Amino acid sequence: MIRLAAPSDLESLLPLVRGYREFYEREHDAPREREFMERHLREGTSTVFIAWSDERAIGFVQLFRTWSTVHLGPVYVLEDLFVKPDARGAGVATALLERAATFARESSATGMFLETAADNERARLVYERNGWTREGRFIKYNARL
Repeated sequence: MIRLAAPSDLESLLPLVRGYREFYEREHDAPREREFMERHLREGTSTVFIAWSDERAIGFVQLFRTWSTVHLGPVYVLEDLFVKPDARGAGVATALLERAATFARESSATGMFLETAADNERARLVYERNGWTREGRFIKYNARL
C-alpha cells in the first residue's frame, strides 16, 4: 500500500531517510534529518509517499514542486526514491514511481525529472523500465557553496 505521508508518519519515515542518506555515503545526522523531514511534512513544501507492507514502512518517494519557464508551468523534481534492501525486487520502486507520476499529472504538472548517480545501475534500470528517458540534451552543473 502506498499513501501520502502526514506529519504523524515522521517516526516511520526517518529510518528510510537514514537508509537513503547512507546509500549516498552521507553521515547520519538524526537531528537534521528529523528537522528537515518534519518541516517539509508540516509545511507541505514537499510531497512524500510512503510504501507500506504489514504496517511497516518499506520505501518512500519525495517530490518538490518548482516551475519551468521552458514548459510554462509547474514541474516536479523527484528528489528521493528509496526502498529498504530487504524489500527490493518486489515492485515497490515501480509502485512509488507510478504514484508520483499520477500525483504530478493530477496536479497539472508539465513535467517531472530526477537525477541519480551515474554508477547507480540498479536505479537506472528501474527508471528506464518504467518509461523514464535519459536526458541527452542538457548538461548539469553544480556550484560550490
